[in-house]
Amino acid sequence: MKIAIVNQHPTDMLGGSEIQCDIIARTLVEFGHEVDYIAVGGHDCDAYEVPYRVRPVARQAKAIAEQVIAAKPDVLYWRFNKHCFAKAAQRIKQAGIPIVFSVSHVRDVSRFYLQPGTWRSGGLRGLRRALKESWQLYREHRGFDYVDALVSNNPDNLRGADIPLQAYIPNSMITTAQPFTWPRPYCLWVANIKDRKQPEKYVELASALPDLGVDFLMVGQLQSKSYASMLANGPINFHYLGEKRLEEVNGMLAGSLFLIHTCHPEGFSNNFIQAWLQGKTLVSLSFDPGGLLTNEGLGLYADNDMGNFIAQSRQLIESPDLANRMGEHARIYANSHFSPTTNVRQLESLFNELLKNPDCK
Repeated sequence: MKIAIVNQHPTDMLGGSEIQCDIIARTLVEFGHEVDYIAVGGHDCDAYEVPYRVRPVARQAKAIAEQVIAAKPDVLYWRFNKHCFAKAAQRIKQAGIPIVFSVSHVRDVSRFYLQPGTWRSGGLRGLRRALKESWQLYREHRGFDYVDALVSNNPDNLRGADIPLQAYIPNSMITTAQPFTWPRPYCLWVANIKDRKQPEKYVELASALPDLGVDFLMVGQLQSKSYASMLANGPINFHYLGEKRLEEVNGMLAGSLFLIHTCHPEGFSNNFIQAWLQGKTLVSLSFDPGGLLTNEGLGLYADNDMGNFIAQSRQLIESPDLANRMGEHARIYANSHFSPTTNVRQLESLFNELLKNPDCK
């Protein structure tokens, strides 16, 4: 089978969906398929040291569609949210290429989406920006008229679009870890630093727990410059370590007490899976994807209550045996549910089901 993937590439932009697309592409190649990765915003082809073909393309609907059509795939896997989506999907569909849309965030299947708390964190300027983005999402939503199948890494986000063929396929993650040492016990926060990740809540947590002999480490690319001052002037037990590679983050998680998560609801956070595969549990302020934290005991969920969030974090710091038991349980669950081989086989089966349908073109 010949498969095209549309997204930014992790060589150019190290984010959760980009990491997932690279894992999917590599695994599909291992399965014997031919993969063309349409790298939006990419540049020099020689910069990609990967076992599949990379086609860099400008961030424009027409350019993306032309590259997909030139690749002549049997099926397209689109994981670039709704950016440049409607016009590109129309052209690709007209070329007879079936489209599978992969949901990476709740806003992907929301006809209109306004980020929670926008008017509080960004003021009037932030609200205007959010409203503009929401209008763009609304306009791009008509691209679903040309989609043949939808997959989601979070079952909560299924049925958000009127597409008959839909499937829940979890994210996957590699476990390779680079050893990491730190002089004191530490908790870890991992995400690209921007408004919807709420990094200020993590700094607030560190400020609320100065008496436990524990440090609060933060890792991620600074994407919103407004946070620069906060990162440089946090409490004495807070340390921002910049952007780290996947293997480095795995090593940091392996040595941590547990992961701390403050992001608004999205798709399914890769760092959850990374932590679980390293035998660590987590405390989440605002997001419990698919109810896994609550229903499967894979972590603690504060239900957007800051007081509860602080109390749960203190509980796990002061009860290392509990944190270790929860972490080992999470490791066993993750090994069964987030394997690249298992999940890419599911995606492969969906592609085959789609191609057997005479109405998909």
